[in-house]
Amino acid sequence: MQRLSFGIIVNYLVAYLLQPYEKSKIAKAYEQSKISKDLFEQLQGITNQRTEKKILIWLHAESLTQADNFNEIISHFEDKKDLEFLLTTEESYGDQEFHMPGIHQCLPLDHPTFVRQFIDHWKPNSLVWLSDRIRPILLHRVAKSNIPAIYANASLVPVRAKAFLIFRTFIKVYLSYFDRILAKSDESAKDLRRIKEVRTKLEVLGTMQTGARALPYDEMLRSKFSTIQDNRFLWLAAHVVPGEIAALGKTQRRVSRNLQGLLLILHMDDLDEAKTAQVKLSALSLKVQLYNQDIIPDINTEILIVSGSENLGMWYRLAAVCFLGGSLVQSGGADPFEAAALGSAILHGPYTQNYQNDFDRLLDAGGARLVYNSEMLSNALVDTMSPDRAATMAHAAWEVCSAGAEVNDRIIELLDGYLEKEENLESST
Repeated sequence: MQRLSFGIIVNYLVAYLLQPYEKSKIAKAYEQSKISKDLFEQLQGITNQRTEKKILIWLHAESLTQADNFNEIISHFEDKKDLEFLLTTEESYGDQEFHMPGIHQCLPLDHPTFVRQFIDHWKPNSLVWLSDRIRPILLHRVAKSNIPAIYANASLVPVRAKAFLIFRTFIKVYLSYFDRILAKSDESAKDLRRIKEVRTKLEVLGTMQTGARALPYDEMLRSKFSTIQDNRFLWLAAHVVPGEIAALGKTQRRVSRNLQGLLLILHMDDLDEAKTAQVKLSALSLKVQLYNQDIIPDINTEILIVSGSENLGMWYRLAAVCFLGGSLVQSGGADPFEAAALGSAILHGPYTQNYQNDFDRLLDAGGARLVYNSEMLSNALVDTMSPDRAATMAHAAWEVCSAGAEVNDRIIELLDGYLEKEENLESST
């Protein structure tokens, strides 16, 4: 039986009293077209979405940006065909593009009826909670439903908790609803250890953040390509979109005037677009070649165009410096951790909204450099060509993309354990 404190009981009473008011408030917002019908229903724990999968792992983050931190966990389970993810946040998805797999919902308001409707509909098998916002009724219902819950990046945030501290046992009981508590720092753990009942559940593993798995590549093919090129300096432009072709061609021509033998490996996702790019770049009097594994470019080749994902890991590994495409035009950018995980310094344009949190982390750490046009890209490329400079940036980028690996691994281990326990229970009945 799950514990109740005076604070939790008061929350239930207040919620029951306020529920008609809250429902009236969101109904008025819906009538005034301030929120959509879907959001109106989701705030009440109602949805037409459902899953036919046997297992549902619920991942909750406070914001859309924080939700990106679940990428590694999702990738770990991507081969499990009977498993799906439910992703919730405190805010609406609205018209924002959300590029993660799974079912996306806004968390219901913290009222007993809304929470019950939400939990009874989804029946999740486990929960990873990535938020400091206190949801006493929801978490009590989670514990009452025997849903194992992991509190990641745990801390006691005074601003968030102070409204509840008049009830001395509230925080203790609230935290007891979690199966495991993963503190984000020693300082956070010090605060949490003051609550005696929490100590047996507490681990200090650092901050949960988006990480990356290095793309695979053929080492023999990489070594062969590198040997034939005789260690000439090459740089990579990955996930390039058509609107960036001219700027990259001008950059290559400008920089190669002072650096003989410079080779640009220009990667595009689509083969037809790659063929069109060859025509455009050839018109700029550049010597361009489409990649063929049987034909290695000679020293006169200025741009080697490659397409698809088959050898992308090799190109990242070969290039000391990488420009990430889709960022000089409004395409939203590409995943920077693909490059960071394989030791490449990163250059990029201003349009990186699809991975904004990751790019911000890289910029803050000195693992990436922002450019706005071909001229700035040329200058940045020249600056970054220094082996020491490229190595420093690449190391900083690698540290960012590998941060949080320990906590991600632990969460995956716990989720695997919950699933195995559930499978054993099913097989024994």
